[in-house]
Amino acid sequence: MISLKKAQQQTRDLINRGFDRHIRLAITGLSGAGKTALITGMLEQVLNGYDAKQLAFWQVKHSGRLLGSRLIENRDWSTPRFAYEEAIKVLTSAQPSWPSSTRDVSEIRFEIKYQPRSGVAKHLMDERRLVVELVDYPGEWLLDLPLLQSHYGAWSVQQNQLNQQGERANHFASWYQHARSQLKSESVSDTTLRELAQGYQQALKSAQAAGFYNLQPGRHLLPGQLEGAPVMGFFPWPFSDQNSAQFEHLKRVFERYKEDVIKPFYKNHFQGFNRQVILVDVLTALEHGKARFDELIETLTGLLNSFEYGENALLRRIISPAIDKVALVASKVDHVGPDGQHALNQLLSDMLRRSRQHFQFERIEHELFAVAGIATSKAGRLNDGTIVLDGYLESGQKVRVGAPSVPAQLPNDKQWQTGFEFPQFVPHFSAADSPLPHIRLDQLLEYLLGDKLK
Repeated sequence: MISLKKAQQQTRDLINRGFDRHIRLAITGLSGAGKTALITGMLEQVLNGYDAKQLAFWQVKHSGRLLGSRLIENRDWSTPRFAYEEAIKVLTSAQPSWPSSTRDVSEIRFEIKYQPRSGVAKHLMDERRLVVELVDYPGEWLLDLPLLQSHYGAWSVQQNQLNQQGERANHFASWYQHARSQLKSESVSDTTLRELAQGYQQALKSAQAAGFYNLQPGRHLLPGQLEGAPVMGFFPWPFSDQNSAQFEHLKRVFERYKEDVIKPFYKNHFQGFNRQVILVDVLTALEHGKARFDELIETLTGLLNSFEYGENALLRRIISPAIDKVALVASKVDHVGPDGQHALNQLLSDMLRRSRQHFQFERIEHELFAVAGIATSKAGRLNDGTIVLDGYLESGQKVRVGAPSVPAQLPNDKQWQTGFEFPQFVPHFSAADSPLPHIRLDQLLEYLLGDKLK
């Protein structure tokens, strides 16, 4: 019976693909951007869409054509399933908290049943189905994609310059001092090289904890099953003179890392994407100050350059993607009021100006959004017109705070000197609150799925 059911689903998948009723959606974002919360929120709204009251902009729901949605079996049994049910359980427990962040690749599929309103299908059938696959993966691993366009010597020079600038140097100074003293010897043991690689890994993690973004190799931050593997045994060459046997050894490891780790990851998990969400936590970057904010912009720009969708782009040469829509999404907007959410959208547009120009040139449809996958605050207006946010702190205390302001364009020096601070609300839900509140997920769903649900 199980095999028959699986065969029926596979047959339905082929039909859906043939009739353009299948979407494979990549949720892309750096570590801490809120990917888990966004995916959980999207699933919560879709699966409860028939009864949900906060989906005014999702036209298939608003027009009364949504017949229902359900989770279905993943195609790839070797890839872990996204833990949606566990996430909801954590969010609505007696002591609610955020679900664990992404530690590995995961996928989840759902099926939407709806009544067609246009085209031949309207006259031939009473209902249609759209299958959607959501793919989640650690943001740390995303950082490695630009390495494919670099070689070891140039990458070492770039990382050395980056790691010895400003506050970032505090996290790498002792490693560089130790590495240079160890590598001066003509004979360096494999044990020493492994220890230096492990030391560099710890320096990267220290910089990540301090809020820095451009941290490579990304797998050093979250190695998973590669912990201790020989392919992880490299680091930037700390000298300007690159003429040594140790340099050549590390160069070989670097190239193996690209071939054995980076390329297979993208070939295995980015193949067949139709659409992409690029999620950005702008608010945390503002709180961390100008240096980290600027680093976020440069990291995202470099990353999106690697994701270019033109005929000569790197990713196209690797996996031939067919992405036809990109959503650029500012996350965690429940930490600001409605005016701040609008400003956040404009700020993200300013931050990604260079990338958006490329999308426009390549005629890739893209749009900006400011959303909260799970909204942990409620906005209100006092009698004097003040906008306030009601929410809960980690201590469990309910608070009301004035909605903080957000710059609508790149901050000026005076704004950086003043600094930015945003409330840190936490979940405070029960099962009775399902479907959990969100901000503008209906608009995001309409953009990503709406044209396939007509």
